[in-house]
Amino acid sequence: MQSRAFTQGSSSPSALKIGSVLLQGGAFVPKSIWLEKETYCPGWNLITNVDGDELDRQIRETHWNFMFAEGALHGSSWGSWSGTAVRCALIRVLRKTKVARLNGLEITGIHKRRFLGLPYVTVTGHSRHVQKALVLPKIAGRARLAAEAALTPVSDASGTAPLPAPAVAT
Repeated sequence: MQSRAFTQGSSSPSALKIGSVLLQGGAFVPKSIWLEKETYCPGWNLITNVDGDELDRQIRETHWNFMFAEGALHGSSWGSWSGTAVRCALIRVLRKTKVARLNGLEITGIHKRRFLGLPYVTVTGHSRHVQKALVLPKIAGRARLAAEAALTPVSDASGTAPLPAPAVAT
């Protein structure tokens, strides 16, 4: 079996590289952090202007946390090492992050390989989570926070969503 790994400096067949970060669509991030995002797949945005280390540094400067979850997630896809094969493999990894209800993923490996002469791609990533608190809430608490974020997508500097104005009777 042949194995070649994409490195951060090499030209990957897709926009992804080692260190790329994807955040869920409704994830709260401090307003002082400027992120260029492009939709990667439904519900997930690829951060294009910073890598995982730089994003982590910027988040910590605002006294927020960008937690790194232990345990790698893997996804594979058959294909000729094209952007489509990498995308399909990454989507398989993103499906696994939904179980833990964490709002980010950092790509830690993209490998192209062959099995019996057929090319395939394996993407490896680690779940990440952006939040203001120091302690990661239990899964039920993260699910509740994600549901609240979906209802009120705008946040203030403290990371909390503003309450809607009371309705005025006419």
